[in-house]
Amino acid sequence: MKDVFSGASILLVEDDPDIRDLVATLLRIAGYEPTVCSSAEAALEQLREQPFDLVLTDYALPHRTGGWLLDQARSEGLLDATAALVVTAHPNPPDLDGYEIIPKPFDLDHLVTQVTRRLSGVGPSRMVSRSVIPSSRPGDDNSGGGCAEPVDLVLYVSASSPKCAAAITNIRNVLSRFESDRVRLTIHDLSVDPHAGAADSVAFTPTLVKRSPGPRTFILGHIANPDVLIEILQACGEELA
Repeated sequence: MKDVFSGASILLVEDDPDIRDLVATLLRIAGYEPTVCSSAEAALEQLREQPFDLVLTDYALPHRTGGWLLDQARSEGLLDATAALVVTAHPNPPDLDGYEIIPKPFDLDHLVTQVTRRLSGVGPSRMVSRSVIPSSRPGDDNSGGGCAEPVDLVLYVSASSPKCAAAITNIRNVLSRFESDRVRLTIHDLSVDPHAGAADSVAFTPTLVKRSPGPRTFILGHIANPDVLIEILQACGEELA
C-alpha cells in the first residue's frame, strides 16, 4: 500500500547533471514525481506555470542562489502551499533564514526522510534500499565485460551514519570472496573531507562507485543484498574464490 504522499510533485533544482539525475532517480524510486531544473530562473518559471508539493533546491546555482529562488517565489505567492528544502555545502549561507537546510554531503536515507517529513510531518518514511545506476559521463569506458585491469571501487561514507557502517561491512564481506589483488576498494569519509567526492559528483552517502572497467556505475545504499555487488564484479570478469 502506498502512503498518501506517494506521487507528490517535487521541483528539483540542481545544476550538476550527475547529482540531478541521481536524486531524481531516488525520488522516483521513493514514489514521488520530480520535475528537474538546472537554474533558479528556470525553476521560478516552473513555479509560475504549475503548483508543486515541495521544492528541493541546491543553494549554489548559476547566477542566482537557491535562497534567491525561494524568496522570489514566496514574494509572488508561489510557495503558499509548497514546502521547501535547501541542499548546500556552504557553511553559513546568508539568505536562508527560515528555510530548512540539508548539509552536503548528505546521507541517502536522510534525504528521503527529510523529503517525506516535509511533505507529511513526523512519521515513517519510505526508504530506498538500493539502486544501481550506470553513468554516461564523458570519458567513461563503455566497453563493459571482462578486462585485464583490476576493478576499481570507491566507497563514499559518513562516519556517523549506521547505514555507512553497514555498507563498509557488507562490501568487505563480498570482496573477501574474490581475489584481493584483482579488486581494489578505496573508502572516503566525506564527513572528514567533503571535497573527496567531487570527482564522482557524490552528494549523498553511502555511495559505491565502480570506476573501472567502464561504464562507471553507482550503487546507492548500504548494499544489504550482496548479489548486487557480486553481479557487478562477475560482469567485469571476476570469479568467486
